[in-house]
Amino acid sequence: MKFRLAAALLAMSASTAFAADLTYEPAPVAAPIEVFNWTGFYVGVHGGYGWGHTQDTHNPNAFGQTLTGGFGGAQIGYNYQFSNNVVLGAEADVAYSGIGKDWGGSNEFDPYYGEDKIDWFGTIRARLGYSADRFMPYLTGGLAWANVDHKLGCDRNRVAVTIGGCNAAFETSKSDTAWGWTVGAGVEYAITNNVTVKAEYLYTDLGTNDVTLVDVNYPTNPVNNREFDTSFNSVKLGLNYKF
Repeated sequence: MKFRLAAALLAMSASTAFAADLTYEPAPVAAPIEVFNWTGFYVGVHGGYGWGHTQDTHNPNAFGQTLTGGFGGAQIGYNYQFSNNVVLGAEADVAYSGIGKDWGGSNEFDPYYGEDKIDWFGTIRARLGYSADRFMPYLTGGLAWANVDHKLGCDRNRVAVTIGGCNAAFETSKSDTAWGWTVGAGVEYAITNNVTVKAEYLYTDLGTNDVTLVDVNYPTNPVNNREFDTSFNSVKLGLNYKF
């Protein structure tokens, strides 16, 4: 009897051990891959190059000037990413500019000279992008403004013969704030969860702005009241910090 009891206990023990060996342990679940989200405020800096054109439309005899130069500035904005990868944002920027043109003064038969320059400019724009994880192409457009400076003068000492009415040397300038619109496109890439880089192109039309530049040799000349039509293109690289 004792032998049978011991044999039964031994069999039960072996069965329990065998069952324990067959216990299933699920494989560890891999952590989900983190997808970048563009939602949030950001600030940054940018720099680039611009080229454009300005024309005194009030004076049909005036030559249009080709404007070129570099610029640099800063921006601030906010993005909101929807669940379908669409990103809607708003951005405001401002830049100090060297986009302009010095003209005249080098021709011995023309004592007149001048300068047309965009000193500062900025935009307030909406952005519409599509998120492909850390890469986002986008379209953008909105309002644009610029502080535009125009200068006119003549100097009898610059030429051998005084012609063209420059009997009295003078120099005058006028700055004005012009408002217009801008449109363009760009791409942005998130290097880290907080740092992004972007490349952007914009076309900006500042419309026309009235400027009075009085030639003292012809103080009553109607063309002293000038109307400049200015537009320019710009390409820029930017660096943002996302909060």
